[in-house]
Amino acid sequence: MHYLSADCIIPVTGDVCYKSVLAVADDGTIDMIYPKSKFKSPSYKIQHFTGILCPGFINTHCHLELSWAKGLISEGKGLDTFVRKLELLRKSASGSYIQMAIEKAAHEMEQSGIVATADISNGDHTLEFKQKSNHYFQTFIEVFGSNPAFALTIFKKALALKSQFAKQQLSGEVSIVPHATYSLSDDLFKLVANSAKGNLLSIHHQENSDENQFFMDGSGAIAERRNTFNPDLTPYSGTGKHPMESIADYFKPDQKLLLVHNTVSEQQDIEFVEQYFSHAYWCLCPNANLFIENRLPDINLFRKNGCMITLGTDSLASNHQLSILDEIKTIQRHFPEITLSELLRWGTLNGASFLGLDQKLGSFETGKIPGVVLIENTDIHTLTLNPNSSSRLLITAGL
Repeated sequence: MHYLSADCIIPVTGDVCYKSVLAVADDGTIDMIYPKSKFKSPSYKIQHFTGILCPGFINTHCHLELSWAKGLISEGKGLDTFVRKLELLRKSASGSYIQMAIEKAAHEMEQSGIVATADISNGDHTLEFKQKSNHYFQTFIEVFGSNPAFALTIFKKALALKSQFAKQQLSGEVSIVPHATYSLSDDLFKLVANSAKGNLLSIHHQENSDENQFFMDGSGAIAERRNTFNPDLTPYSGTGKHPMESIADYFKPDQKLLLVHNTVSEQQDIEFVEQYFSHAYWCLCPNANLFIENRLPDINLFRKNGCMITLGTDSLASNHQLSILDEIKTIQRHFPEITLSELLRWGTLNGASFLGLDQKLGSFETGKIPGVVLIENTDIHTLTLNPNSSSRLLITAGL
């Protein structure tokens, strides 16, 4: 048994604990949080840390395969420029460099305290790493294609890739997901939705205002990209509705769905999704939003509506690090009224709930094996983070 103490312990499903000891079995299973006064006997060897103890983090949106692109794209140029630049750079990295970048990024991510990751894959670049990693990966095989003539071909390739990951990755689940609300033909959307069968789905949603414009009247930057990549397609005329209102009918209302980014989501968007879907989750990736568009979602609007918020890092093409703590630091800096306890819930238990792992991960509850993270360089009195706050994994999670 390990006995861990710190300036405070945040269990996520309970009050912040001061003058307390976290008892953890040798295999990482949580026993309980006890008052420190219980451990007066010198026979107890208590490890004391300066900082905050919390459960392992859950990263619900990552593109690990893009780790090679770190530092190659300028910040603040907008999503359209970002996408076009990334497409130009894709063929510039060698296979060996891609693998090295993936391993380095994954190692740093894990050391920072992330114990499970929902990872987007457009190809098999991450498979080599996932074959040997004990880290829990929910792999999302992402598909896109606006031309209905290629829908079946694209989907069959995705099925083959899904089978490859399912057979060879060491830990986690695999499912086929749509890239974004605007990047699939009707036929491809139907193929993805029909194959879901209870699997988790993730979709990029309202990352900027171009998406709304595209669905309202078929114009704007997305329409121009669509024409560039598919010059023979009939121009899209729009639906006169917002993105999720336009595509929701493809999915069953009980589909467990993660909407990622939500940078320009408004009240009507949230109301529609919450009324249509019974298991909707909203993933925020604030550092990527600032990197690409230099703006953040109206996070308090999601809180006001009681949304299930999770956190993601996006990729190193659009972020400087894959760290959930750094996402929390950014939110706390811009929204100081949100408590650290609430932010940690988004980055732990809510993410575990989306992945279906909340019986094992996400909080310090008896019988769980969530991993133990130490957050250092914090203001313990106000429970606020600062630019120098950091996190590191003390005890690994078990699945």
